[in-house]
Amino acid sequence: MLGVCMRYANSKEEAEDVMMDGFMGVFKNISTYRGESSLDSWIRSIMVKTAISHFRAEKKHLMNDSLDDKEDSLMPISEREESIVTRLEAKQVLEIVAKMPEDLRVIFNLRLVEEYSFKEIAEELEKNENTVRVYYQRARKWLIDRII
Repeated sequence: MLGVCMRYANSKEEAEDVMMDGFMGVFKNISTYRGESSLDSWIRSIMVKTAISHFRAEKKHLMNDSLDDKEDSLMPISEREESIVTRLEAKQVLEIVAKMPEDLRVIFNLRLVEEYSFKEIAEELEKNENTVRVYYQRARKWLIDRII
């Protein structure tokens, strides 16, 4: 679970704090676990939600709802860029993503790793869906710029 929290935190200490808060949530809500999914999946979802809550509480002022959607291209990654990304090992990509600005990293992780829809991310972060899409595109561009 520390690995899950590390994807959303700026430091190991912050990730440990988020993880401890997450486990407090697990113990507090263990009676609500119905066994519909594995215990691991249930705990993981609590960790992700705790990390999102932490991010919202600590970094709310970083995101700006008044983004101009035309500022960033919503074009897909080119085949050349895709090829470069697929040649990297997962560990290398994770090391680069860990250096990504936090507001971009949270959205990037929720979309790619946790497989949330843009609508779900917007609801979780209490942001406009188009804002989330723009931040996701910025995160992709940020990552590609560091890989190429």
